[in-house]
Amino acid sequence: MFQLGLLGLAYACMVMLVEGLAARNAPKIHTAGEKCNLKELLALTKHQVEESLTSFDKANGEHLGTWSPGFPELQVHNYSPLNGSKVQCSLIFMAQGLEKILEDQYNLNPADVLLHKNLNNAVSRVKMLKACVENFLKGKCLKKPSPPKMPKYVFDKKQWSHTLLESAKDYLVWLQHKIIVSKAKEVNKKKPHVRNTTLHKYFEGSVHHL
Repeated sequence: MFQLGLLGLAYACMVMLVEGLAARNAPKIHTAGEKCNLKELLALTKHQVEESLTSFDKANGEHLGTWSPGFPELQVHNYSPLNGSKVQCSLIFMAQGLEKILEDQYNLNPADVLLHKNLNNAVSRVKMLKACVENFLKGKCLKKPSPPKMPKYVFDKKQWSHTLLESAKDYLVWLQHKIIVSKAKEVNKKKPHVRNTTLHKYFEGSVHHL
């Protein structure tokens, strides 16, 4: 009886240890109020959208062409300013579009588990990125965009979805570039201040010695 009690205690300790390790190693999901690594999350989101695009084209065709109306909500240029409110609106629109594609692919390609997984992960990443952008770039999406409307016929749906995924990827590439440039400018702004402070202290010391 005593040995059984010790074995039970040892087993319970082992379970607690394993659960503790699993909780420690589990990926952390950030909420809007928490700090997050914007550059890291942006890179992961871009990678997930690229994976979704690759899986989508493999399942639906490599030469679908471009949906001519396009998606103005995701169209930007290199000189477009970085505006936290507008970025959040675009990310909301992106998540809505990816959800539409995922829903449609459940019907068109029900057995493609990898495609569904990639799209589902992309939706989650974009929503996390939107919360992260809200935390760092501030502002709110003043007018939530309407969900994009998917066309009726199968080929049009595929072309529409391919174009939206391409547009989402390009938008995230632009956003990544803008964030890197913005961070670099912040660092450069701080450097002269540090240099001037050091120079000022040097001259103070020189006058003192004189």
